[in-house]
Amino acid sequence: MSGRRQLDAEIERLARMLPPWLARLRHPAQFWPQFDALAREILEQADVDQRPYVLQRLQDMLEENGIALPRAGRPLS
Repeated sequence: MSGRRQLDAEIERLARMLPPWLARLRHPAQFWPQFDALAREILEQADVDQRPYVLQRLQDMLEENGIALPRAGRPLS
C-alpha cells in the first residue's frame, strides 16, 4: 500500500533507467522478463484502486521509449 507520490517516484526511477538499459540490451527478448519483474514490484505496492493508474503510467513509459507490447495484456497484466 503506497501513496501516489511514492508510486510516481518508483515509476520515474524505472523511466530514468529505461533509455540506458535499452541502449545496452543485447537482445530484445532479455527486456521483458526484467521489465515484468520491476513493473510487478511497483504494482504490488499499489492499492487496488491505484493499479489502473500505475498500469497506464507504465504503458505510457513504454510507448514514449518506442517499445510496443508484444501481445495484448503483456507485460502488465
